[in-house]
Amino acid sequence: MGAESGFFIVDDAELAEKLELLGAGVEEEGGRKLPLIEAAYFQEKGVLETGKSIRELVEGKEREFEVLKHLRDSGRIVRIGEGDSEFLRVYRKGMRIGEDRTEGIVRVLGEGEKPDLLADIAVAGKMRKELTYAFVGGDGITFVKAYRVSFE
Repeated sequence: MGAESGFFIVDDAELAEKLELLGAGVEEEGGRKLPLIEAAYFQEKGVLETGKSIRELVEGKEREFEVLKHLRDSGRIVRIGEGDSEFLRVYRKGMRIGEDRTEGIVRVLGEGEKPDLLADIAVAGKMRKELTYAFVGGDGITFVKAYRVSFE
């Protein structure tokens, strides 16, 4: 087990299987590969130990961690966007990865930040997903759904 370029690798077969059942990470060479903020979530829950503090694991992604934690605690599976994507992919409550497609994508912003609405709606449209913004601030997280409307 160990951290590797933005990911935490779990090579313990039993723990990897448990994480798979929880919808965490992706399979990689007999183990699981988790983004660091996902590893931080499962460390906070006592499922795994990374050898680093949660603060170290989520450094620079504190808002995303708070949103991931909120959604996971409400029973949803959350996947970190692939590559340089700024979106979290969210599955319907109670679903497992592979059982159903992603319900929507979430873009995390700070309170008062202005989203690039048209660009984000275009991305959601290409992915055929619902777009939700998560504004993280002093009062917690405010979720706002955005979509295109046609009056034809």
